[in-house]
Amino acid sequence: IVKCFRDEDLRADRQPEFTQIDCEMAFITQEDILNIFEGLTHHLFKTVKGITLPTIPRMQYAAAMRLYGSDKPDIRFGMQFVELNDVVKGKGFSIFDNAELVVGINAKGCAEYTRKQIDELTEWLKRPQIG
Repeated sequence: IVKCFRDEDLRADRQPEFTQIDCEMAFITQEDILNIFEGLTHHLFKTVKGITLPTIPRMQYAAAMRLYGSDKPDIRFGMQFVELNDVVKGKGFSIFDNAELVVGINAKGCAEYTRKQIDELTEWLKRPQIG
């Protein structure tokens, strides 16, 4: 376990110092690394907090980008992108017709939102964020 200090420009989503676990390994595969650190995570939660974690989900990079548009997706809300090319292309709306990809997010329970509610959500999304 080592204390680290960033030697790069600070960003809002990064702290200047942090602690990390260094692990010296040789002749290993990605699967070896994932298994070791998932096992360590399970052990620490069980030993320190008495919490038994479920299996840690894995996602390939390509799937994360296709479904969430990010390599660090927030999967808590189940709001995956849905490809809409077949539905919207060729309908005479040039923005969609000329786009390589058109996706949407299913916002369950929001079909009855008023214009005012949608505008309020839009403003909320524009606020400064960390991350």
